[in-house]
Amino acid sequence: MSQSLLDQIEVTGTFRFPLPDGMKLVPVDSHGYEGESLTGRWWTMKDLREWCANKSVDWLKDNILENPRYSREIGTMERKGQIIHKGRGSAWKFKAKAMAEFLDKHGEELPW
Repeated sequence: MSQSLLDQIEVTGTFRFPLPDGMKLVPVDSHGYEGESLTGRWWTMKDLREWCANKSVDWLKDNILENPRYSREIGTMERKGQIIHKGRGSAWKFKAKAMAEFLDKHGEELPW
């Protein structure tokens, strides 16, 4: 069995280096589906919380889902069926790939 490049990284000190477009480092046990594509997968609010470092539902609503800064983009995702929410008290559903792409795009802007 061959080792991947990521199995061989050793860093001492503080360094910053860019990752290729479309790549990110995640723990091997991250989200319970190592190596699986997000394509065709749906997230619940619980899944989204896990993806966002276990932030609370209120944090997700305040900073992403109901944040005026992202209302146009979130609205577009709802119209496309990538986010499903029928109103107060109803469950949220998210197209995993679309939501992950949104978070990759806006992640540095969020108050983690």
